[in-house]
Amino acid sequence: MNAEPERKFGVVVVGVGRAGSVRMRDLRNPHPSSAFLNLIGFVSRRELGSIDGVQQISLEDALSSQEVEVAYICSESSSHEDYIRQFLNAGKHVLVEYPMTL
Repeated sequence: MNAEPERKFGVVVVGVGRAGSVRMRDLRNPHPSSAFLNLIGFVSRRELGSIDGVQQISLEDALSSQEVEVAYICSESSSHEDYIRQFLNAGKHVLVEYPMTL
């Protein structure tokens, strides 16, 4: 089961606090079970440019990009519902830190 996956899903991490930073670290050094995920970038309300070689992208670009297929929502809980709705409406898969909504 060490074979390279045929297809990798493009992932964007939304929020780069403690949880988002850990997710980005894990996606840069994937466990074999998550080798089918490819970190495209991150979304933050702060202007950060890049973190450890991972480029910041705008929310609008993440929502409209064909390359981004999955959003990992790691923002503060109060914003989860809004981000979830936006990414689902854009046809993306969504993974979310708990709680999903308040």
